[in-house]
Amino acid sequence: MTGRRRFAAAVVVLLVAACTPGSMSASHVTSAASIDPLSNVASFHGCPVFTQGDYYNAPVTSAAVDPDSDAYIKALWSSGDTAGFYASTGVEQVNLATNLTPLLSVKPQVTFHPFAVRYPWADGFFIEPLSDHHAMVVQTQLCQLYEMYGATYSGTTLSAYSGAEWDLRTRFAPLPPGSPSAMASGLSLFAGTVRFEDYRAGSIDHALNWAPPAHTVAQYQFVAPASDTDQLPFKGGSDVLALPYGAHLRLKASFSTAGWGPQAQMVAHAMKTYGIFLADTGSARNALYFANASDGTNPWNASDLAVLTQVHVTDFEVLTLPHIQVVPRT
Repeated sequence: MTGRRRFAAAVVVLLVAACTPGSMSASHVTSAASIDPLSNVASFHGCPVFTQGDYYNAPVTSAAVDPDSDAYIKALWSSGDTAGFYASTGVEQVNLATNLTPLLSVKPQVTFHPFAVRYPWADGFFIEPLSDHHAMVVQTQLCQLYEMYGATYSGTTLSAYSGAEWDLRTRFAPLPPGSPSAMASGLSLFAGTVRFEDYRAGSIDHALNWAPPAHTVAQYQFVAPASDTDQLPFKGGSDVLALPYGAHLRLKASFSTAGWGPQAQMVAHAMKTYGIFLADTGSARNALYFANASDGTNPWNASDLAVLTQVHVTDFEVLTLPHIQVVPRT
């Protein structure tokens, strides 16, 4: 992704600490990810990915549409968001850690984004090779999630521009206004990433993170569960509605996926059932975040997922927006 905050590039390091293994359906007992049929919450290597009915896990098939939905979609389109969606695969990976993994203090790259806790990190952990330098780690024993943006690791020094941490056993908690995470919006990269463990479990049971082209969304406005923006100027006219960060969109139920492969079908079903969050901005297309398998291989079928280019922002509706907030000025 090429989305940027107003100060620098970022890295995401996600760490999940272990917790009591969640329920597994009988047909997926060997999968690293599972779906609890009672709570409908995805799990990852024994940890829940937040809780039933929270921002990421609540189905939105019956959620109300915002009265200004058409205007927001029109503003996206008129400001240049006319390309289709695509699966950003092969560049993100979730590292796995344990209680034996060393805890390192994170050296902040800017004074206004300090790191209050130490992060599990080991030699050889994966950092996204693109400009955002995302890194994801799952610590499989305490179910704590940590994220960083703009991370670097040299010798014994771990450094990052911004980051956040969450307890995956609890409801997703938005960050204080003006706080980014691994993403400009302050949302969780990990929670909204399509993980291959989801596919192996048979369903993507969570909302997805979405990065539209830069300058096609609001400069300073956001809604919960977001907490910040990349503060890039909106290039649409002043007489149109710029979509705020954190906006929750749903792929229209009428959108046909007839003839699509299983991976693309599963993604489309998630976008219809759980929706997508405006999480960051990027290049000239609409990106969805995907992660490699835990062993580092890229298992995604490019031919299968290529049909996502048939999906455009005009195929979505904006769900009722919470109170619109403005990024605090410093």
